[in-house]
This record gives sequence, C-alpha cells and structure tokens, in this order.
Amino acid sequence: MARGPLGSLVGRLTVFLVGFVVVATVAVVVREYGVGRERLVAETHDNLLVQATVAADRLESALAERARMVTLWARLETSQDLAFDDVDTRVSQSLSELTTALGDGSRAVAARDGRILSASDPELLGDSPPPLPAAVAAALGAATPGMTIRGEGEGDAVVASEDVISTLDGERVGRIVVWTPLDRFLTAALPLDLGRTELLGAGGTTVLIRGEDLTRADTDYLWARHAARTRAGDVVVATGRPMGEVTRALQATFRQLATLAGLFLVLVVPATVLVVRSATRSLGRLTRAARELDPRDPGPLAVASRWDPSEVRVLADSLAGMVARLREARTELARSESLAAVGMLTKSLAHEIRTPLSVLRAGTEMLARNVGSDPRDVEVTEMLQSEVARLARLVDDLLVFGRPAPPAPQPMELRQVVEGALRALRADAAEAGVDLRLEEGEPVPLQADPDQLRQVVVNLATNGMRACPDGGAVTVRVGSDDTRAVLEVADTGVGIPPDRLQEIWRPLVTTHRSGNGLGLPIVRQLVEAHGGDIEVRSAPGQGTRMRVVLPLRPEEVE
Repeated sequence: MARGPLGSLVGRLTVFLVGFVVVATVAVVVREYGVGRERLVAETHDNLLVQATVAADRLESALAERARMVTLWARLETSQDLAFDDVDTRVSQSLSELTTALGDGSRAVAARDGRILSASDPELLGDSPPPLPAAVAAALGAATPGMTIRGEGEGDAVVASEDVISTLDGERVGRIVVWTPLDRFLTAALPLDLGRTELLGAGGTTVLIRGEDLTRADTDYLWARHAARTRAGDVVVATGRPMGEVTRALQATFRQLATLAGLFLVLVVPATVLVVRSATRSLGRLTRAARELDPRDPGPLAVASRWDPSEVRVLADSLAGMVARLREARTELARSESLAAVGMLTKSLAHEIRTPLSVLRAGTEMLARNVGSDPRDVEVTEMLQSEVARLARLVDDLLVFGRPAPPAPQPMELRQVVEGALRALRADAAEAGVDLRLEEGEPVPLQADPDQLRQVVVNLATNGMRACPDGGAVTVRVGSDDTRAVLEVADTGVGIPPDRLQEIWRPLVTTHRSGNGLGLPIVRQLVEAHGGDIEVRSAPGQGTRMRVVLPLRPEEVE
C-alpha cells in the first residue's frame, strides 16, 4: 500500500521537528517582543512620572517665589505712596522693576478701591487702556489677596496679588496685582515639552493648558500624572509620549530579532532534516535486518555502527538479545522435546528390563549360595552380582528420569537432610580416599520435598567423589538469604572442559567411567520442579562447584 509523506517515520519526524522549531522560534520572538514592550512601556511611564513629579515641584517653587516677590514689593516704602490719590512715578517705576525681575512678559498694576493708580506699563494708565484679563479684574476686586492660575477662556494667566498696609495706622491703602501669561510662565517654570503637557486645575477637573500635540486625535499617548497642592490650589501635571515613539526603538530591535530568527531557521531546519534522516536511516537498516530474519533459524542481527545514535544502538542490542533468547528458547524447547522422548523411551526400556533383571538377580543369588570353594567361581559370582546391582541402579535411575514424581513440599530443615545424605556416602568416600565434609552454618528451614532434595545431595556428592579418582575433597555448604536457600557442592577433582559444560545436563552423557549419565539430569529435573535453579562453574584441573538455589516460601514453589 502506498504511503504519503506522513506515513513514514522520516516524514512524521521531519514535519514534527521542523514544525516544532518554527513554532518555538516564532513563539520566542513574539514573547520576547511582548515582554520587551511591556518593560519598555513601564520604564517610559516611570520616566514620565518622574518628569511630572519634578515639574510639579518646579511649579510650586516658581509660584512660591512669585508670591514672595509680590509680598516684598507690597512692603516697600515706595508702595506707601498708594495712600495718596496723586501717585507719583515712583510706584510705577517700582512696579516696572518688579515685572523686570519676574520676566516672562509679566505686568503689574497698583490700585486702591478697585481704581488703578499706577502700572508697570504706561499704556495701562492711558485715556483708553486695554481691558484687563478677567483673572486680574477678579484679583483687584477680591476680598483677600492670593494667587490663582487661570486657564483658557479665563485670562490664561498666573495672577498674584498682595495688599499694601499703611505703616502709620495699619490700614490697607491699596493692592498690587501681578500677572504673567500662563504659557510663558510654564515654559520658564517647567522642564517639560509644553506641546505634550497638560495642566489641570480644580483637583484635575478643569483644563488650564493643553499642549498642541495632544489635540491630535489619531495619536495614542502614554500618560503619567502627578497631583500636587500649590499656592494656586490643587493641580495635576500630566505629561505624555506617543506610543509609536515609545515602541519605535523596540520595533527596530524586533526587526533585528526577526531577522536573526529567520537566519536561525535557515540553519536549523536543514540540520533538523539531516539529523532525522541520519537517525531513521539507522532504524531503516535495523528494520530491514529484522524483516530478513529467518523465522525458523534466526541468525544474529547486524551490529549497529558506533556512529549510530545511542537509542538506535540500544534498540539494536535489545533486538539482538531478543533473537538470542529466541534461539535459546528454541534450543530449550528442542531439549525439552528430546528429554520427553528420552523419558518415554527410558521408561519403556526400564519396564522391559526390570523383569529379566529380577530373574538375573535371583539367579546370581542362588549361584552365590551354591558356589564351591574354587576361587575363580567365587570371583565370577561376585562380578555377576556387582553388575546386576549396577544394572538395577541404572533401571531405578531410568524410572526416576522417565517418570519424575512431583515434589511433596513440607516443612523441613535443609542442613539435616544434607547431613543424612552425606552420612550414607561416608563409607564410599573413605574407600575412594575423598574427604567428604559439611561446613558449619545456621539451620535453613524451608518448604520442600526432603526425599527429592536428599537425592539431589547424593547425586551431586557422588558426582564430586567420582571427579576425584586420586583422592581429594568434596565440600558441601548450606546457607540462605531473605528469600532463597543455597546449596553448594564443590570438589577438588579433575574439572570439566568448557566445551563439555552444556553436555553434562544431557541424559546418558557422562565423563566418568562408573557413571550412567543420568545423575545430573535428574538433579536438574528435581531442582526445577522445586522452582529453583542450578549453575556449574568448573575448569580443568581446578575442580567443579555446583550451586543450587531454592525458594524459601511455599508460594514460590511450582
């Protein structure tokens, strides 16, 4: 069946990894832009707030200085001339000096009872003087002097007034009023761009002045406001900056970041494709090798290259191990089938041999009773009895091997069973010149069939004694841990060649002249029937060690 590009592992991995790289890169760029924008807006707002705070402080300082100057001029001796209707030029000169000191287009008048008696500018005293700003007129007629800021439509000025008090009787003799155009006053007082500044009075509800740039409706501004209490009342100083101007530098950085991201993708995407193809090429080789295995006789898989990814090498090793275990399983199955066939054959042969063997045993016993005094007859009779006994043992072993009885587990102590089995072999060991001993240790209680374990010990110990034709030692050790009982039988005999280690478990195969080749296969049967395992370690000339491991708990016994 034909497959599309996403049907193969190469296509899926390529699409996934390339998509992941692209999406991750775009997400990082967008996120960094968003985080940078938020940070830049916050920093800009903080800077604007600092500027608004400093501007409010400067505004209060300028208003305080103006109030101080007006109060000082109201207390001058020259200002006492307002007590007379005919004011000379000294008051006008003094007011002119005051406006010069204040600067920024300031003007001043001196009045009594609402009538202007003197002014800083002669034109304010002419026959047709210009109308005074509404804020100035209000200050002239107010009950108490003070300072006000008037916005658009109300005179657009900063107005300060102070009463002149007579030094003779303490009565008010007049009032000095000074005013300055608001824009010129703010230009000199505030360290801000007035085109982007807004000044609000009456607690932030009345617009006193608004910059020209702020009148554009198509511009989004970032604002910072600071409320302050001044001599002219509560005011709010607000300053702003267009968002486009704030983010202009960030947009340039974003373009650079996007360019770098594009270059990164140009480099990473081909590299990703190469990595995917490299990894999947190794998997492809492994897949083809697995597909070409012969199911009837699987051979070893090709070894992975050291340049392959570690995961591919691990997978190749796992498949190779699986194939090896499959071969072992097939071998074990063949062995089991062979053992089953041999078992049936040996069982049948044992039954066929047992009857004539019984006749031979009876005949040799009768012959032994009637033998004469001839030494040769006695020797032949004893030889016949020995061979008949050996055949009887062989028949018994054949019956055990061909018809193994299931174990009957019961509480037992392994060391006692081993001692009883070795006690029965000590005479044969002494005759063979073999030191047969059991090492000391703790008792090992377990659930098992004592008769079958006794046969295991007898077979292993007998095998060890036969491996010491010139004398030696057979040592038996018994121990346990939390879950297992351990039985070891070690001899100092001739050992087993490495190429014969697997053959010792095959029935009717023996390395001893007096053996029948069934002892170790029977041992293996009995141990495996108890849910245990047996292993052998041997080397020519260094002896052999048989190690049997059995479960302690009944639930582990099969």
